[in-house]
Amino acid sequence: MADTTPLTDIAAYLGVLLEIERYDEGEPSNGLLVDAGREVSRIAAAVNTSFTSIAAAAETGAELLLVHHTTWASIDHGLKERKEAALREAGVSLYCAHASLDCAPGFSTGDELAKLAGVEIEGRFAEYCGGLAGVRGRASGTFAELVERLGAALGVAVESWQNSETFGHVAIVPGGGGMTNMLDEARSLGCDTYVTGEGSMYTSLFARETGLNLVFGTHYATEAPGIRALAERTAREFDLPWTFVEERPD
Repeated sequence: MADTTPLTDIAAYLGVLLEIERYDEGEPSNGLLVDAGREVSRIAAAVNTSFTSIAAAAETGAELLLVHHTTWASIDHGLKERKEAALREAGVSLYCAHASLDCAPGFSTGDELAKLAGVEIEGRFAEYCGGLAGVRGRASGTFAELVERLGAALGVAVESWQNSETFGHVAIVPGGGGMTNMLDEARSLGCDTYVTGEGSMYTSLFARETGLNLVFGTHYATEAPGIRALAERTAREFDLPWTFVEERPD
């Protein structure tokens, strides 16, 4: 195993794999966003660019933190500069795969969650920043069994509402996929069940009034499998060790 790998090699690999150039989210959200100027001997992965994940990456000896959520000025405000400074001080570069991972056919956040849910994917839906963030397909068994599988796999208290006696065609949009237009699209495609991380009062009301079964598995837990899988794939490509940082905020 090589001692280190050039950061540029890893960034180039991920850029092609994720097709990052096709996604526009308004703020930089995909690609190498902080370059600490070091080659990589270990990768750390996390859902969020939190102070916890930055410190843990440094403590494990990682020179690269691979995340799903970067630090956005529109969300973190003054914390963005502090987090980026903490990364540089620790010698840890930051690579983010947000919409590019949500929409990556075959290994997206939705694909990984579908595996855990026991859903056989038949197609994609839910346009998002240049791609499709949702997956849909068939599941065997009952709605209650789907909820039980998800709770066991994600390790969280899953919220669920059975609004239909019909079950078997499941739509999945991990994370913050509770927008009613996405639920309505899933219905138009014949789905009877909708799985996401979180939603609003309107999400639950729309599902109830349209007879759509609904599951919330938390934003964090429904997206963690996707970034885990991407980190494992990248580490395997470059024969590097990697660590997942658990910093569950839910």
